[in-house]
Amino acid sequence: MSFSLPAHAVLKGPNFIREVFERGAGIPGFISFGIGNPAPEAIPVKDIQAAFDAVVHDKPMELLQYGPMMGDDHLREQTLQRLLTKRHMPKEGQALLLSIGAGQDLGLVPRTVCQAGDEVYMDAYTFTSAINAVRNVGAVPVSIAMDQDGMIPEDLEKAAQSGKGKYIYLIPNFQNPTGITMSLERRQAIYEIASEYDLFIYEDDPYGEIRFTADEVPTFKSFDKENRVLYAGSYSKTLSAGLRVGFLYGPAEVIGAIQVLKNNCDGQMPLVTQRVVSHLLDTIDYDKQIAKVARVYQEKWKVMKDTYDQYGSSKVTFTNPTGGMFVWMTMPDGVDSKAFFEDCMQHKVGIVPGAAFATDGSLTSQSFRLSYTFPDLESIRTGMEVVAKLTRAYC
Repeated sequence: MSFSLPAHAVLKGPNFIREVFERGAGIPGFISFGIGNPAPEAIPVKDIQAAFDAVVHDKPMELLQYGPMMGDDHLREQTLQRLLTKRHMPKEGQALLLSIGAGQDLGLVPRTVCQAGDEVYMDAYTFTSAINAVRNVGAVPVSIAMDQDGMIPEDLEKAAQSGKGKYIYLIPNFQNPTGITMSLERRQAIYEIASEYDLFIYEDDPYGEIRFTADEVPTFKSFDKENRVLYAGSYSKTLSAGLRVGFLYGPAEVIGAIQVLKNNCDGQMPLVTQRVVSHLLDTIDYDKQIAKVARVYQEKWKVMKDTYDQYGSSKVTFTNPTGGMFVWMTMPDGVDSKAFFEDCMQHKVGIVPGAAFATDGSLTSQSFRLSYTFPDLESIRTGMEVVAKLTRAYC
């Protein structure tokens, strides 16, 4: 039997993140700044073990049956209360859906709201899975220029004038891959454009509470007066990535439609991991846990930057993340970034070419994403010394 798959189902570009992982896996002593995994030492392992033990022995038959379509009721209430009290989000007209990490929402949203040919406006560099999810439903990811504050409103408005737009996809806090946090003024300007052109805003915020300072910029959802913001969050970055528990919060009508599609296509989430997260929220100091994660990541970022400053070229620029997991390194124009990447790999250090995150599919970029979360401090010092000294050779 022979058949052909539709074009949208086989769309894929080069996977530089996987390339770094696969090539590095065969190299003894390889240090990777390429994977965005949480730090092992920031995961509350003993608390999670105790939570598993407790939930498995408490009403085990419930865990062995199908759960509620929208997710575990208690965890939904816990999550909702945090969104209302800690993140100051509106309650009226909203609904909350638990998901398999925030990543599942990347596929659910375009599958629900987009038709072929619809446009989705995205940062020029953004999370690869978000780009691919839009392409895979036949919609068009449209690249919008960025500056130090993120997406540029004037460029967004020019694109929106096509009349084909459906939503704006943003990671406003500690953006993946750049580490940029969008200012409140920039968020308000983008919201005004969304209002004028009747666009949803998909606010993807898995790192939003992992802040290195006390400063917190209000979420889009917190000032959503027109019920046009879908807010995605996750427990993956604050508790455990392997538990795969996230959530989507937004207009009840839209969330209801997404839930129906999720049930028809993806089914229900396992209750076990939801109950584990819920037990943790009931028994540990969750704010203290988040503070621990932030403290670990801030120290790692400082070691990475201090090492670079000691050994690297001053011609290379870095964003200055104030939270989250990533930093964006940019080489001067004219530098052979492909050769630099290969040289890093030859010296047993993995960094991810910026082209991996290009919304327009560009295969060239002068920038690289580095993640400082997974390697230990010694590895960060060793690997960053290598990267830094190589920049002097190229710049």
